[in-house]
Amino acid sequence: MCPPRSSVPFPSGIGATIRRLRISKGLRIVDIAEITGLTPSSISQMERSVITPTIVTLKKIAAALEYPLAELIEGTEAVDGGAGRDDKNSAAEREVYSEPQIVHDEDRKVISPYKGVTYELLNPDFSGPFEFSYNIYKPGSGIGSEKRGHPGTECGVVMSGELLIRYGEQAREYRLSAGDSITFDSTIPHSVENPGTVDCICMWVNSPPWF
Repeated sequence: MCPPRSSVPFPSGIGATIRRLRISKGLRIVDIAEITGLTPSSISQMERSVITPTIVTLKKIAAALEYPLAELIEGTEAVDGGAGRDDKNSAAEREVYSEPQIVHDEDRKVISPYKGVTYELLNPDFSGPFEFSYNIYKPGSGIGSEKRGHPGTECGVVMSGELLIRYGEQAREYRLSAGDSITFDSTIPHSVENPGTVDCICMWVNSPPWF
């Protein structure tokens, strides 16, 4: 039996990074609170590392700051000396691994952004031009109920089960079964869920990294 896969740890300085990003964008804590629906008190405590944000909370904050969630999770420095961020949102601007990288099954990083949803990262980390993951959706689970977009392009293939994608402001529905694949513009608001009665397993790529 393989040992448990490692979950993605949050860097110890994530609160300070959030604060630097917020200040660099000229935003107040109350501004972030209004955008995310979080309380100013909780945001202040996160910035001071009094409390640790959940992955869902961190995703809201990253969206409000218009900053890739993957870079916050990996602990990438957001601001250099207060001068602003070296923006690498496009896949073309990201470095490609100089040597082949192998990730063994037991070494995959595991992210669970929502209840019933598990992402197993197949590439080593979020520093490359894309995010490649093995996704498992329990029956009735999903992501993006608010149908938000994010930078980039994504594509995926369903290995087993069913997947329902609602896309665009009109929430057009695309139903995928085993063997079906889809590619779309991630900036368009969308949501993903498993409408079936068994687990949905799929392989997914986001470029640049963003889940």
